Amino acid sequence: MALLDLRIEGMTCAACSSRIENVLNKIPGVKANVSLLEHRARIEGLAVDDAIAAVRRAGYNAWPIIERDRRQFVGQAASPIERYRLWIAVAAMIPMLIEMVGMLTGHHGIIPIAAQWALATLLQTFVAWPFYLSAWRALRVRSANMESLVSLGTLSAYGWSVINLINPNPTFYFETSIVVIAMIKIGRHLEYRARGQALDALSHLFRDDDQPVDRWDPTLAKWLPVTARELRIDDQIRIQENQVIPGDGMIQSGQSEIDESALTGESDPNAKAPGDYVYAGSLNLSGVIKVTITKPAEESRQALIGERILVALTTRAPIAALADRVAAVFVPVVLVIALLSLLGHWLAGEILSVAVGHAIAVLVVACPCALGLATPAAIAAGLAKASSRGLLFRSAQALERTAQINHIVFDKTGTLTSGRPRLVAITDHDLNIIDLDSIQGPASLSTPWPDWLALAAGAERGIEHPLAGALLAYAAGREITDCGKGLNHPGKGVSAQSGTQDVAVGKPDWIASELRTQSLPTKESFSWAQQEHYLADATAIDVAVNGHWRGRIWVADTLRLDAVAAIRELARLKIPVTLLSGDRASAVSRVATILGITNALSSQTPEDKANYLDALKSDGANVAMVGDGINDASAMAHAHLGVAMASGSSLALETADLTISNPSPILAVTQSLLLAKAVMRRVKENLVFAFGFNALAIPVAAFGGLSPVIAGTIMALSSGLVMANAARILNWRPRII
Repeated sequence: MALLDLRIEGMTCAACSSRIENVLNKIPGVKANVSLLEHRARIEGLAVDDAIAAVRRAGYNAWPIIERDRRQFVGQAASPIERYRLWIAVAAMIPMLIEMVGMLTGHHGIIPIAAQWALATLLQTFVAWPFYLSAWRALRVRSANMESLVSLGTLSAYGWSVINLINPNPTFYFETSIVVIAMIKIGRHLEYRARGQALDALSHLFRDDDQPVDRWDPTLAKWLPVTARELRIDDQIRIQENQVIPGDGMIQSGQSEIDESALTGESDPNAKAPGDYVYAGSLNLSGVIKVTITKPAEESRQALIGERILVALTTRAPIAALADRVAAVFVPVVLVIALLSLLGHWLAGEILSVAVGHAIAVLVVACPCALGLATPAAIAAGLAKASSRGLLFRSAQALERTAQINHIVFDKTGTLTSGRPRLVAITDHDLNIIDLDSIQGPASLSTPWPDWLALAAGAERGIEHPLAGALLAYAAGREITDCGKGLNHPGKGVSAQSGTQDVAVGKPDWIASELRTQSLPTKESFSWAQQEHYLADATAIDVAVNGHWRGRIWVADTLRLDAVAAIRELARLKIPVTLLSGDRASAVSRVATILGITNALSSQTPEDKANYLDALKSDGANVAMVGDGINDASAMAHAHLGVAMASGSSLALETADLTISNPSPILAVTQSLLLAKAVMRRVKENLVFAFGFNALAIPVAAFGGLSPVIAGTIMALSSGLVMANAARILNWRPRII
């Protein structure tokens, strides 16, 4: 059954989200995640009507989210009626703060009682109405939430004050009810702002389905305007200068520079030519290009990254479970304490109005606003800050796991290296070296283009791998033999068929195992050995046609500019680093030596990498796997944290817990650890403060040490302090650059 997104109405605290999640997950075959931050439930295994009915049984309202774009998540907080409630509450609070200051200094009655009653009545009947509605829904299902305490506290203060209007010796708490309601509204507003900042920072990752684009109509033989949502695989589209590319595809004609910063964070544009891939969300800077769409819109790299963020904002960090468990029992415990306080003071001989005041103080000071905001506020701020630095977390759990990482495993090609290798040389069947000098610049069309190389390029077409990209870049502008859709063999190579010709392109040892005859040149050949030495830093790719070795291409890559600084910083942090690569020993050894990595393994298959990670985990390591290719997907799944380059394969992006979209991705890996640790520090600080505040304030209020006025003030301040502490994440700066 399809994944279902529901908007939840009336969910205001950790107890609310926990209750809804429990109700849904008790249904057989259903898996649900409920986000307090997003007022949203993501449900798998349940029809829409059944899901809405289940949410209503929990005491809340729900409706389906139809369009999966960022607009759906801005929602409730920005509604005009909520803004009016906020403004009215703030306006009413200002004179009450003046009255409270006067009371603390011995000057009573600065604001006339009639004005206090009018303002309090307005807030009770209009501003606080959502609180009472939520509390009533919880009561209907024999439960309680944060709104239950808010409602009891403010209604008690207001009701007792109204009763005392006819008392000859009155005690009024109008100002308490007004300030509590206003401060809660302000706290909610700050929470919504934190959520909005997270989404605004990510707006570039959500596709625009209404974007216009020109599509070729073969029937009418002309270009017709359509929208991005109408594009299908194999459609031919025309991208004008300064136009955003609406879908993933391959350039068929034209050359341009493409700004991919929206997806990768890299500000420098990339030169693109026929045979190169372009991605939705990128900007065409110069020249008109014609592109063939290769993926549906929902599978584009932009869509995958955007969906990743939406899921992250839906989930909760495991540490939030502690707050959930406390919230589940918090409200009834507080009600009992308030009742005992009232009875205890009354039986001890205090007048009823004073005893009621102590009970009101308990209810007011116990409102767990800070507890409800402690985790989601810090996580939202952390996700916003992470996104601004090109760190795209799959979930809140992934953010928490990142803070626990104590061992990092790197892939080489496309990860520690630039991932943009070029053909350096070609070796033909007679073992002649054809030096392409491609390190200095692109190969000229006058360089050789044998038939076996045209077949190899045809087999590699459509394969997302840096080495395939190097061959196709060299092939741009040449005639490529059609081989249909190539079959990828992860960690080995690609096989395809063109007519009666079977083509295999890949690692030399794999090609050797596929040969029908022993046509591979022997290692003892002087010319062969000479090439091995001459091209020691390059990767060898062999080509076989109909079981016969036809030639070899040599591909060279360069280290990322930030790799040395990143590995040095990890050493400073005392985090061990391992290099696992499927490349040859000579190429891996050279990279390891330059970077100062002492533990480096070459010729690693996907299975080898997965087994190595399992061994590290069995030794107690919390290990992160950083890669970009299809052959890294399995290893990422075996790691505590899978980290993918945004420029990597789509399968790696789907598998990864953290996607790096940053011009300095290796440094960004290190920064992700530091940022995650900073976020979790804020979460723990908030939880300690929230728990500590209630643990200290409730007994003090119960024994008469706090008036309702003071209780309301410090309760409001506690929420503000939690939000302010969480907001510090938005100003976080790493020690490294």
